[in-house]
Amino acid sequence: MADPSVLARLRDGVAAWNAWREGVELAEVDLRGADLRELDLRGADLWYALLQGARLDGALLSGAILDRADLGRAELSHAVFYRTRLRGALLDGCRLRGATFVESDLTLAKITESDLTGAVFTGATLDGANFFGSNVDEAHGLPEAGRWIVDEDGVPRRAIHEGIDRRVVGRVSGGEGD
Repeated sequence: MADPSVLARLRDGVAAWNAWREGVELAEVDLRGADLRELDLRGADLWYALLQGARLDGALLSGAILDRADLGRAELSHAVFYRTRLRGALLDGCRLRGATFVESDLTLAKITESDLTGAVFTGATLDGANFFGSNVDEAHGLPEAGRWIVDEDGVPRRAIHEGIDRRVVGRVSGGEGD
């Protein structure tokens, strides 16, 4: 569940949000399940944010930074991601119907088991992006032979990731500072 104080800050506007984000630890940005439908989040710093199950349908996310964000099972239909950074983002089990990713950077993103019907990827950077289990034939602008993949390796399984931050699963500790 989204942290109400974090959600309130985001609703204060992108300029205020980005200023606040400069001094906040990454773990404090919990927006899981938040209703952000049709919100103007252009240029928002959502790097490493937890957005699992969030409602972002129709949201404007052009120029936003969503690197390593977890958007698992989020509703993203008709969201606009023009020139958005989504490097290493997790988009498994998402509804991306009609979403626009024109000229966005999806390097190493996992867009697995997602509904891509009518999604547009024209000019997007897709190096190493994994589309396993997604209906890539229903998307527009994906190069026929490119650097994106359809590979089951590394695909998160629902049974092990419900309600947890999957980006930290499997990290090895014991080094200096632990």
